[in-house]
Amino acid sequence: MGDTAHLDVYGASMAKVAHRSVRDEVAERFATHIASGVLNVGDNLPSERDLAASMGVSRETVRGALLILSAKGIVSIVQGSRTKVASADVGDLGMSALSNGRVTDYALEDVHEGRLMVEAHVSQLAAAHIDDKALESLAALIKVQEKNIDDPVCFLIADRAFHTIVYQSCGNAVLSDLAATLYSYQLHDRRRAVSKTGTITQSIADHREILAALVARNPDALAHAMGVHEQRIYDSTRAVLANSKNKESI
Repeated sequence: MGDTAHLDVYGASMAKVAHRSVRDEVAERFATHIASGVLNVGDNLPSERDLAASMGVSRETVRGALLILSAKGIVSIVQGSRTKVASADVGDLGMSALSNGRVTDYALEDVHEGRLMVEAHVSQLAAAHIDDKALESLAALIKVQEKNIDDPVCFLIADRAFHTIVYQSCGNAVLSDLAATLYSYQLHDRRRAVSKTGTITQSIADHREILAALVARNPDALAHAMGVHEQRIYDSTRAVLANSKNKESI
């Protein structure tokens, strides 16, 4: 998928609340995926073209973000071959300043409750402040997700981009960072959850409901759609964790 107009629009939408460049923001998002276990050492990253589409940014932005990670030894870039994850030691790059830096320390139930509370308020603000160009970006990301229905990693990259646009459209940098930080917890378990048949399809359907509420600028409908989506995330992730515990006890 080539660069399209919505990619530059996404960068502009991030600038509304961002206190760092879009390139730095994307580097942090890559680092979060690595720190949380969505991407593991030795994994090949998707192509720059696919990453750009999945993250809603330009290929130049992706290239710049990867160079930041390469300079820190986190990824290995070799001309003519796929970029690989070289180290899981991302330091404090992988999480926002609101985090204690440990992606897996909190209980799933606590994260779930936190997301419900924060996203409910973010929804009220996002419904009032989101602009048409951000809505176009969300619609484009849903199409990317549909193309990656059998690829959990690419789907999660596009999923994070989708949620990030919603969070940053609230216009409050603290709430946006807090919502993004809470999203980052349990991502290693989320990768296993979205590998289950039907989970990605259901998430995409939820995203359509979220987009419809945003298009209508309806804060109550948006809060409801976000809450239903988070409940499904919680339930599917909890099922994966329960299954792992059952296997360990056998």
